Amino acid sequence: MESKFSQEVNKFGKKDGILALGVCLLSIFLVAIPSAVRNAGFPMPLFAVRIIEYIPIVIIIVIVLCKKQGFASIGLHKEKLWSAIRLGLLFSLITIVFNGIIPGIYGGFNQLTFASILSAFAISLLLATWEDILFVGFVTPRLYGLVKFGWIAIPIGAFLFALMHVPSWIMNDALYFGSWHYAWLSSLQFMRWCINHIFFFAIFKKYHSIVPVIIAHTINNSVWDLVGNVSAPFGINNYWIIFNGAQLLAAGALFWHMHKKEKKTTAQ
Repeated sequence: MESKFSQEVNKFGKKDGILALGVCLLSIFLVAIPSAVRNAGFPMPLFAVRIIEYIPIVIIIVIVLCKKQGFASIGLHKEKLWSAIRLGLLFSLITIVFNGIIPGIYGGFNQLTFASILSAFAISLLLATWEDILFVGFVTPRLYGLVKFGWIAIPIGAFLFALMHVPSWIMNDALYFGSWHYAWLSSLQFMRWCINHIFFFAIFKKYHSIVPVIIAHTINNSVWDLVGNVSAPFGINNYWIIFNGAQLLAAGALFWHMHKKEKKTTAQ
């Protein structure tokens, strides 16, 4: 019996892949708008930024409804929900340990009010949800309709996810390629985004569910608020490599487990 992921992905064809690329390119353009507006000297309210970011999600909903693919095609379903929730919490431990506990012990924890923690979590949830539905639930699975093989579709999806961040980060002077030193650091950041996507997609593929991805991504984005603004152990860049290495190993182990399980099921 095919997995939930295989059942859904096998429905997609080339038109689905091309449509996904179009939505992806639109999202890259839309995400850059707030930074471009601010650089032009015009303020933009936070609610307006959130509205712009969620335009691709509205488009995705319209596409899914018009093509009668069902919300399960983007990972929104109740099948094995509790198992999916446990998976998201389990893989969140990597972030909690590396981005929370270790830096907290090393440099101290912030003393935050419950309201500020709740606010940070809510903002992280909004950001994680639209990114995960867009790139993990919609774009990358439909790339299978173009290339048919996950070992090609997943890296392409990871590249597109990383590319989405680049324009706004450049405009905010957070990425710079004008010298070798900063080009290396910017390339490292780009690679971190790619690894993040691979990590999240591994969690998604297990049950073809967006729920564990949103859980892990939200915790990943919000846990930094629990520690002080201090230098990470071994230097921040080296520590990023260690953290992303742990993510990559966890994703690789999960992909291998799913591959072995699929082979065993096929053999039966």
